[in-house]
Amino acid sequence: MAYTLGFGKHKDKTLEWLFFNDPGYVWWILSQGAQKNLKGAARTRFDDLVRRAKHLAIPGKCAHCPQTVSQMSLTRHPSGGLACVDFFCSRCHHDGGSFSVLTTPAFYTPDFFKNYDKLGGKFLVDAIKYAYFGKKVRMTQAKMEEFFDKPSNFVNP
Repeated sequence: MAYTLGFGKHKDKTLEWLFFNDPGYVWWILSQGAQKNLKGAARTRFDDLVRRAKHLAIPGKCAHCPQTVSQMSLTRHPSGGLACVDFFCSRCHHDGGSFSVLTTPAFYTPDFFKNYDKLGGKFLVDAIKYAYFGKKVRMTQAKMEEFFDKPSNFVNP
């Protein structure tokens, strides 16, 4: 069952929709304590989605070697926001000319480069979708729910 947000700029959007369309807003909700506005089963679902969103099990291999993915590289654009997302194993990393940060694969770009980077969030989600589906894919509500309900998509689901 899909639960919707009952407040804010994305009122009436589903919880899954938030992660695939505006992940920065999810983390803003948490930073403001606004999740307290979700009650009962909707709050439980939100908490589950947040936990899973922080622990992605990116399928496939490292960008540089045949090892499994365990890190996500976030590269800063010269204008200040997120420019690129790549996935690596624990031994390899990005060695580019721009500043980058290694973190755990997640629907989360802690505001390393810019507060509430909506375009960066789109880059992040596009990279995650490509890693899981191998192509550009339209995420219907059913597909978003299926993604979050599949334990193999997450580390410690």
